[in-house]
Amino acid sequence: MKSRFISSLLTATLFAVFMLAGTSCNQSRLQIAVNLAKSSCPFDMGLAGVGEDVELEEENVVMTLKLNEQFANIKALEQNKEQFANTVANLMAAEKNSQNLLKIMVEENIGLEYKIIGNQSGEKMNIVLPPDQIKSILNKTKVSSHDLLLDMIKSTKIQLPMKVDPVTTLKDMELEDDNVVYTYDIDENQANMDNVNIELLKSSTIENTKAIINDMSAGQFFQTVINDGKNVCYRYFGDKTGKKVEFVITNDELMKIRSGSDK
Repeated sequence: MKSRFISSLLTATLFAVFMLAGTSCNQSRLQIAVNLAKSSCPFDMGLAGVGEDVELEEENVVMTLKLNEQFANIKALEQNKEQFANTVANLMAAEKNSQNLLKIMVEENIGLEYKIIGNQSGEKMNIVLPPDQIKSILNKTKVSSHDLLLDMIKSTKIQLPMKVDPVTTLKDMELEDDNVVYTYDIDENQANMDNVNIELLKSSTIENTKAIINDMSAGQFFQTVINDGKNVCYRYFGDKTGKKVEFVITNDELMKIRSGSDK
C-alpha cells in the first residue's frame, strides 16, 4: 500500500496554492496566492509528506516539499526525473483545480519548481517546469483515466523494490487485463506461507484501504483505478518456496469503500 502518493504529491501542492489564491489591486494574483500559501506553511499533504515553503522567485514559483520516504524512494526518483516530470505534467493536465493557477502562471510567464527533500535521508532533488511547459500542459488534451493510471504505475515501478515492513517487500506493480497487480515477496524466515489466511488478509487490507482512501494522495490513486474500471490484485510469493497467495479487491468493492469513507 505504499505506491499511491508519489503520483499525486505535486497535484496536492498545486491545489493547496490554488485554493488560497486571491485578488488585489496592488499585487498580482500569483503573488497573493504565494503569500497566502506561504503563511499556511507547513501544510499537510497526507501520505506524501509536508509542504514546507512557497516562494515567488524571479522566474519560478518555488515549492519546498518534505517527502515521506516511508512511501517513496527519492534516489530512484532522482534517477528517473523524466518519467517523474511526465507524471507531474499529466496530473496537472488532468486536475481541474490546477487549471486556474496554471492560467495565471502562463499570463505572468512564470515557471514551477519543486525542491524535494527526503525526510529521513536529507537527499534532495529538483523538478523544474518552465513557462513553455506550463503552457503546453494547459493546452494539453485531457488525459484519460487509463493513461493516467498507466503513468501512476510507471512512477511507482521506478522506485521498486521497496520494503513495506520487516516481512514484506513490494517487488513489482503491473496492469494485467482488468487488474492493477501488486506483487510482494514474503520473507519466509519470518513468516510461513502455509499459515496465510487469505480471507483475513483481504479483510485487513480492506480495513487499511478504508483508513487511507480519503488521503489526498492515496485517494487520487484509488479514484483513478475506479474511473478506469479496474480492480486491485494483491499477490504474495514466498521468497524461498515461491508459494503464491493472492486476492482481488474488485472495482465494485473499491467504489463501496470510497463511498463509505465519505460519510
